[in-house]
Amino acid sequence: MTAYEAIPYGIRLGVTGHRKLDDPEALQALVKKAIDTEIEKLFPEESKASTRQVQKAGTTAISYRVLSPLAEGANRLVAQVVLDEPGARLDAVLPLVLEDYLEDFETEESRIEFGELLDRCRKPVFLRTRRIQDDRHAPEAQADLRSDAYAALGGYVVDHCDVLIAVWDGEPARGRCGTAEIVEYALQRNRPVLRVWCDSFGLLKAQSGEVRWSHAARTQD
Repeated sequence: MTAYEAIPYGIRLGVTGHRKLDDPEALQALVKKAIDTEIEKLFPEESKASTRQVQKAGTTAISYRVLSPLAEGANRLVAQVVLDEPGARLDAVLPLVLEDYLEDFETEESRIEFGELLDRCRKPVFLRTRRIQDDRHAPEAQADLRSDAYAALGGYVVDHCDVLIAVWDGEPARGRCGTAEIVEYALQRNRPVLRVWCDSFGLLKAQSGEVRWSHAARTQD
């Protein structure tokens, strides 16, 4: 009889967050620690016990899938952390066709980094299949289409993940489809949100229309 590999137990991690990060290396370590310590807390006790038995027996692999648009900053940082896990895979979700999306990256170095990560995805999801210039000619109309695409992107990531990782400073969104709006949508959809920022991480919940920490942890030197 042919020996087959065990079917893995997958957890889908969505990602949202800021493009500009002051200390990416420190945040990388913090995201790794947050995933290692917080994800298990989201399961009920009986599930935790089953998961530990599975891990100990080694009969069923537990692997992560990361849903990321691969934008600069948080999107790539979290994707890189997750892809370092054994058996992890990348599900790239892109708001625009490739030619349009590449215009959002300011440097050739950034475009190369994007391409290297995209190569690790088996089949990217494109939320638009036509170039913006083919559907709209006026600059303002093109800008509206681009904004609509990014709004759809945030919703798609939330709707298709089990846990949303938000690399977020906690401030209100600075524009449409900002990180704060995506976090709020995730909470409305009853998705767990794991926020990471500076030297802290924790799970979020909505209370009386506000987003508050339900748990927080600080790194130890």
